[in-house]
Amino acid sequence: MSRGNRVSEEVMEPKNQMETIRSLQEKLERQRQREVKLKQSEAGLRAMLEYVEDQVTLLDDQLNILWASSSSKRRFGGDMVGRKCYKVYHDSSEQCPIEDCMVQQTLEDGCRHELDVRVSTKERDTVYLHCTSHPALKDDNGRITAVVKIAQDITKQRQTGEELKDSMEKLRKLLGGTVQAMAMTVEARDAYTAGHQKRTTNIARCIAQEMGLSEEQIDGIRMAGVVHDLGKISIPAEILSKPGKINEVEFSLIKNHPLAGFEILKEIEFQRPVAQIVLQHHERMDGSGYPYGLKGEDILLEARIIAVADVIEAMASHRPYRAAIGLKEAMIEITNNQGTYYDFEVVAATKRVFESGNMPLQ
Repeated sequence: MSRGNRVSEEVMEPKNQMETIRSLQEKLERQRQREVKLKQSEAGLRAMLEYVEDQVTLLDDQLNILWASSSSKRRFGGDMVGRKCYKVYHDSSEQCPIEDCMVQQTLEDGCRHELDVRVSTKERDTVYLHCTSHPALKDDNGRITAVVKIAQDITKQRQTGEELKDSMEKLRKLLGGTVQAMAMTVEARDAYTAGHQKRTTNIARCIAQEMGLSEEQIDGIRMAGVVHDLGKISIPAEILSKPGKINEVEFSLIKNHPLAGFEILKEIEFQRPVAQIVLQHHERMDGSGYPYGLKGEDILLEARIIAVADVIEAMASHRPYRAAIGLKEAMIEITNNQGTYYDFEVVAATKRVFESGNMPLQ
């Protein structure tokens, strides 16, 4: 190699070194900037978590609390970090998590879970929390090693809900008392049918229970049943208690009682369509009923049930114009007209109640 080439290489070596150093410096600077941004992001996140009202905690896979927001520490104590979460939140004396622990579930399946819990604070106040757990950190094998737990205080909402529930229960009882008073008013005018509405209601409730109806539907049947003949208050007492056969004009007045009852009840805000049930309890599946000649599914199921119960009670009881026909004859009546006058499924359920010996006629 000539001397000139050696000199050239010697001159180039420092230049390459400088470029390498410069490249390393640039990489280090970029790394430093990333670290600064990461620290700023972490600081911003921590600052945000410090001021949120929800209680935020970070837990490891052994359910130890690694970090807690200020709101968590204010609520459950500044010494909560490093303790087991079930010791802090549930004041558990056991050395294991509570049953159905959502944090444990998140550690196992990696999914978000939520749960409403009742806990005691450091001041021993009882609070209700809506908690959610979320996967936070994973190891190189994808196993979750940390979980974020967020707890939102829903105590006020729960208290408001309980107060509303209590108010609704009081209103329901008041409404029930009003309805019962209406029923007694009707029955006081007609000694022969005294108790008819109550017995019809009991039969209807048994049928509804046999059909597996909801508690709300059964409650609607109960309310409608005890006032289904409320409209008879508009019929002269001498017609209701007349011992002989009634004429066509008198029968037309009696046929008007479902509509009269509807007019009295329609402005009352029941939770179920009580007024409509009362209006429809003399409708028949083939359209031969009254007052509107409704057919099939156009008639409310609750009204179809009371229609059958009404016939059974009426035939099994004494009336001014005839002696009691009897329960067996009543069952023959609804069976022979099953699907024509009376709903097929309602009659089937009624027959099951009858065969079980649990038909209430007292």
